[in-house]
Amino acid sequence: MIRQIRMLAVVLGTVSVAGAATLRVPAEYPTIQAAMTAAALSGDTVLVADGTYTGVGNTNLLFNMKSLIVRSENGPAQCIIDCAGLGSGFTFFGEPPTSVVDGFTIINGGGSPGPGIYMYYNSNPSISNCIIRGNTSGQEGGGGIYCALANPTITNCTITGNWGAAGGGVYLMMSSPTIRNCVIAGNTAGALGGGIYCDTGSTPTIVNTILWGNGAQEIFVEIAGAAGVSYSNIQGGWPGAGNINAAPLFADPANGDWRLAPGSPAIDAGDNTALPAHVTTDLDGNPRFVDDPATADCPQAPGSCGIAPIVDMGASEFQVETCPWDCGGGDGGGDGAVGIGDFLALLAQWGGPGACDFDGGGVGIADFLAMLGNWGPCP
Repeated sequence: MIRQIRMLAVVLGTVSVAGAATLRVPAEYPTIQAAMTAAALSGDTVLVADGTYTGVGNTNLLFNMKSLIVRSENGPAQCIIDCAGLGSGFTFFGEPPTSVVDGFTIINGGGSPGPGIYMYYNSNPSISNCIIRGNTSGQEGGGGIYCALANPTITNCTITGNWGAAGGGVYLMMSSPTIRNCVIAGNTAGALGGGIYCDTGSTPTIVNTILWGNGAQEIFVEIAGAAGVSYSNIQGGWPGAGNINAAPLFADPANGDWRLAPGSPAIDAGDNTALPAHVTTDLDGNPRFVDDPATADCPQAPGSCGIAPIVDMGASEFQVETCPWDCGGGDGGGDGAVGIGDFLALLAQWGGPGACDFDGGGVGIADFLAMLGNWGPCP
């Protein structure tokens, strides 16, 4: 009865966002779509618990023009939408920026035109903190995200390992999305634009983003299109303020870890002004704007990135270790003290990468001296 009264109030225009409800999946509603359908037009939140969601009611999800927030409870690593090759994760038709998808992994989309997330006809949603991987398009469009006449804002997302006939990661048709602090990597396309395909009339704004290792071009722009790229790391280079072309040093891309490793040129190299005030965390829920004392601020264009600390490029902010010298061994890495076990671990890693490589240049004498200088309990 309460739900019916709220719905009536919305129709009469008397309910504000301040009275919005939280609808829980699966505790209160068996599927994500069931909760989205039951939600009012008032900014309700659909909160999805940890788990893998698949099948009817959990894929090809529709907002139906509602300003809803559809959010996972504990982030994308714990909340997976598995399309099982039978469509898209989310489908948008005309939703505003207040329609939000936050914190999901979307995998195994399949079909045409775009299986990961599909947006069409004046769709301008906000997509944040999502992992979009392993999706495959059919006859046209992008494997990860397809936009036609759509201008979404995409923040803190990784779009990786997708395949599309035209546009492996993101396909744009007469669309002008804002893509900020994302990783678009390891996607492939049957034609052009393995990372991003800008079809006729598309003018995306790309900032603080890494495009690397995408097959058949990182970015392809058709006639009457343009890609505004700044403070981003683009393989092969791209014109624009603050852009770089340097191996990003992902932590473990072979196993899906697109975070930055120590020494990455993307650390402290983004544009602070590109992120609005409400974006204070990254894809992993860790703080943004973390300074790495081992990295120069904005080395590609000193002074142009903003006031320190400088945001990183990519979806995950490099988190500085408070006691990196406690790096392993017989005493157990992370035990709160630097001791003989950590020293033995450093020796075992000598000359190569490892947890005891504190400066990103391979384990060597500098790391040994740093460990000795910090021997004993961690600060």
